[in-house]
Amino acid sequence: MKLKLIFLPYFSFIPKKLNTNSTIFKIIKVFFVAILLSNPIYLSFFENIFTQTISPFLAIWGLILLLKHKKAKEYFWIGFFTGILWFWWIGLSSIYFNLSYLMPIIIFFVGLFYGLLFRICYWFKFDFLRLCGIFCLSFIHPFGFDWLNWGIFTVYGFFDTNYRGIICIFLIAYFIYEGYISRYYKIAIVLILFFIGLQYDEKQAQKLDISYKLINTNISQDQKFLSKNIESNVDFLLKEIIKAIKENKKLVILPETAFPFDLKNTSYENLLKNLSYQITIITGAFNKEDDHIYNSTYIFKEGNVYILNKHYLVPFGEEIPIFKNLVQKYFLPNTQEFSKGPIQSKYKLDHKIITNAICYEVTKEKNYQNSQIIIAISNNAWFNYSSEYKLQQLLIKFYASKYGVSVYHAVNGKENAIITPKKMLSKSWMELFKKIYKS
Repeated sequence: MKLKLIFLPYFSFIPKKLNTNSTIFKIIKVFFVAILLSNPIYLSFFENIFTQTISPFLAIWGLILLLKHKKAKEYFWIGFFTGILWFWWIGLSSIYFNLSYLMPIIIFFVGLFYGLLFRICYWFKFDFLRLCGIFCLSFIHPFGFDWLNWGIFTVYGFFDTNYRGIICIFLIAYFIYEGYISRYYKIAIVLILFFIGLQYDEKQAQKLDISYKLINTNISQDQKFLSKNIESNVDFLLKEIIKAIKENKKLVILPETAFPFDLKNTSYENLLKNLSYQITIITGAFNKEDDHIYNSTYIFKEGNVYILNKHYLVPFGEEIPIFKNLVQKYFLPNTQEFSKGPIQSKYKLDHKIITNAICYEVTKEKNYQNSQIIIAISNNAWFNYSSEYKLQQLLIKFYASKYGVSVYHAVNGKENAIITPKKMLSKSWMELFKKIYKS
């Protein structure tokens, strides 16, 4: 049997009478490829050793099926659906600006943008160059938004989480697809690439040596900044801090904008300073200085307060990168842009250097360079009931594994996370086999 027959048809259960040339069937085919190229995001909802094992191979299958399509419009639709499956949730934030009518328009333009990028890749004459073009899409960052990162293909599975692993995944897909190489040479090349891309070691990351507590809150975005709710929400946070003190914790970490106002010169600032003699407190809040407003991390320690301002701002959420006057006049008339702090903010905690990251910043590769520990705070309530937080976690896992960094992540919305470099999946399978053998 030829190697290309290893891969089953898209849907073997589709009735034989279905016209394979019909528009519906063609849409099913391109959508299925987009699902395969998005599989790590959605399999992460069902994370186990089996889904971790198959995830990169599903991505390889998706790349093979992509190459099998020979029309520009098919590339466009694969890109269109891939963009939507990765980023459909972007439009959810419009609800909280009373612009919910824009949500389907935003989703459409997200799909259109990535559809055009995939179609441009099709214009390359040779299949190998087309695949190289798809690979290079990871380096196209509209308005600095760099979440289309094929590195998430390596977060699960046997491949190493770096560009060596990613490149091997793409090359394996190409050589399986390639029809001008004999079967035995093809098998040999694929096996060589597999072992080149394999993870052979585990990076060791520094960890916090002090006892800590991550506080998770679940305050919906439409309620978070209402003045009538601020007092009760802050009371909850203070109770959690006091509870952490009673549990003999030395550090407590609260989410982004846990205090949804400028903390400086308030009674809450004085209260947190007093509590900081018993426990170090890291929390998010606003910081107004002169005519600037920052999204900031406040660190309360031994009666002192230190403020670190966010640098990487969310396009159209925290800053308006283009058409500023037009956007502010017709869409966001009552919003104020944030100002930028330093590129990489660090501080010392228990003799260890900590890199600060606020939400969007924790997915920025530059923050992982020259870092050992990152303490991150996020507010993911903007995108509740979506896959946004799963993609965020995958990006964190990729960079944490690539650079050997541990990340402590306190979140408003979905679950908190402590993320360390990737463990070898082969070890997990060995441990499973030992348990089965002993039982």
